[in-house]
Amino acid sequence: MSSTPSFPAPPLEKSGWPWSGGSVCGSDDGGRPKVTILTPSFNQAQYLEETIRSVLLQGYENLEYIIVDGGSTDGSVDIIRRYEPWIAWWVSEPDRGQADAINKGFAKASGAIVGWLNSDDVLYPGFIERRVREFAVAPDVGLIYGDVDTGKSCDATEGVIRGRSTDFETIVRTLEVPIPQQSALWRRKLLDEIGGLDDRWRVVLDREFFLRVARYSRIAYQPGISGLFRLHSDSKSAAEEMRWVDELPRVYREFFSDPELPAHIAEHETEAMVAVERLCAQLLWRNRRYRQWSGCVQRAVLRDPLQFVRQFVIEGAASKAGGAFRRVRNVFRETPVR
Repeated sequence: MSSTPSFPAPPLEKSGWPWSGGSVCGSDDGGRPKVTILTPSFNQAQYLEETIRSVLLQGYENLEYIIVDGGSTDGSVDIIRRYEPWIAWWVSEPDRGQADAINKGFAKASGAIVGWLNSDDVLYPGFIERRVREFAVAPDVGLIYGDVDTGKSCDATEGVIRGRSTDFETIVRTLEVPIPQQSALWRRKLLDEIGGLDDRWRVVLDREFFLRVARYSRIAYQPGISGLFRLHSDSKSAAEEMRWVDELPRVYREFFSDPELPAHIAEHETEAMVAVERLCAQLLWRNRRYRQWSGCVQRAVLRDPLQFVRQFVIEGAASKAGGAFRRVRNVFRETPVR
């Protein structure tokens, strides 16, 4: 009778979470609901082991961990094989991108509660246990989310992305989706009701998914830092920033063309589409795409001059003033008093 091998020890130079501390998750249910975490991965070997350990060392009794690799050639598969005894299912084969990989994992997921963690991000200790307790006392809630650190590593954080309580109408009207993906888990039955990710999208895939979740289910914000959203130059959010200019308008045009959209939601189309133009204009200006930027401005003016003035002029000026105030405040905070 074979026994489970010892959990891999961390490299000698590694310390702190998730290299030390925590306990290995078990596959016995322990009377707890099954939780499925899946990780899409492609050529992220320098971060992948840290991600894997942050999931497997949660110590939760009934975890199902799935890894869907896109055919990496950088040593990622060797790392996955090192942890294979504790992984419920994994594959390494070409796919059509992150959404396709995540959907493959969703198809295998059997947990009552599910979520995904990208291969360069990290969960903090106790995350799964905390979410399970929160779902237990909120049977009418479909998705729960919180806050995440940002930075290059767990011991070099640079800031916090905070979630915020919201609802479907507010998300539509303001374009704000205050749901840090790394902090979110949801009930598996939602996938049966609304489907998985739309694999046409590369940068707005989680926004579009959470928009659908909020439309058909109650969502809840629970304050507390859940993990690390790692910032680095090769991350998709940094490398593909300009894709937002293409994908964001298309997502919202399709959304508002839905004939089954409730009337009280559809009436926010003008406000939302001017907000789309404003966000795209900000990205284009930052990347010195001035001709495209002027197109956003013109479309916003033609759609609704009053919304243009409110969002581009008044709110834009207020945002700049707020940014200047925060910079001055930080200077005073960092300057020692003599």
